[in-house]
Amino acid sequence: MDGTVTHNIPYHDQSWLIWAEREGLPHTKSELLALTHGTIGEITRRLFPDASPDERFERGERKEAIYRDLFRPHLSPLPGLNAFLEWASQQPLKQAIATAGDATNIAFTVDGLRIRNYFEVMVGSEDVTHGKPHPEVYLIAAGRLGIDPGACVAFEDSVAGVEAVRRAKMKCIVVNPMAPREDYGDCSHVLKWMKDYRELA
Repeated sequence: MDGTVTHNIPYHDQSWLIWAEREGLPHTKSELLALTHGTIGEITRRLFPDASPDERFERGERKEAIYRDLFRPHLSPLPGLNAFLEWASQQPLKQAIATAGDATNIAFTVDGLRIRNYFEVMVGSEDVTHGKPHPEVYLIAAGRLGIDPGACVAFEDSVAGVEAVRRAKMKCIVVNPMAPREDYGDCSHVLKWMKDYRELA
């Protein structure tokens, strides 16, 4: 969802920096952003290993609230997304959201973009134990759709996400890539690299 339906990653990065300063974290920007992969629960456990679960949850909620306030005025679909979703909905295809985002951020995004009706299944951070690059989120989504993972195509932007797709034994389309192609490792499962959905026309 993040980076693949809307261009929000820079706002997540900015919110991490604002949040870290407010929470008293000593990390540099590069150190901090290297630690912010996975679900918000994994990240707060990584950064605050001695905190209670309730305290980590509250810290995570504060971070995501900062992100939503920053990004709300900029929320818009990647170019071509709506046309692609409408086309896909008219095919014998099932569609799911499989994201590290939590339920609040999922609702913020899909309802803000008015695309909820396209997805039969939405899997987020509350549904998984392990974030990407673990394949769990994709395997759960496929299971809830009733589709073999090998018959699925996942849209990803991040290095960890592309690796999660590979581990799930799915095919991948990389849209709006976050990093240089050489950073993505084994890409034998990648069908296409593209900037946005207009390239699927």
